[in-house]
Amino acid sequence: MNDNMLLAKIVFIAVITVILSITISKFNPEFKVYITAIFGILVIFMLFKELQGYVQEIVNVFVRYDIKTEYFSTILKIVGIAYICDFISLLCKDLNYESVGKKVEIAGKLIILIYSIDVIKIFLDQILLLVNG
Repeated sequence: MNDNMLLAKIVFIAVITVILSITISKFNPEFKVYITAIFGILVIFMLFKELQGYVQEIVNVFVRYDIKTEYFSTILKIVGIAYICDFISLLCKDLNYESVGKKVEIAGKLIILIYSIDVIKIFLDQILLLVNG
């Protein structure tokens, strides 16, 4: 799919979400949160569907150069954790639970730090393999 087309779809859905949220929140304010969450989940699914092809291309590069794909999966986990924590944190802020959102951010950063140590070890192993033979 064309990147501009994907962006246009997301913007269109966002505008509909805002209009629907404003309209419905006049009758029942708690539905605003549900509509926002559904919009976020829908956008994430749209983006994951689009990213699937790019991820496959990167995996093919790893296979072509005989690099273990587990390295790439660790990096994908780190990126996924960052986006999920950000999404949940923003949702908590929308619900006026900002302190809970901050704890989610801190937990995500610590988990990313743990996975980053594995990535650093993996890259050091690759450098040592190149240097030693």
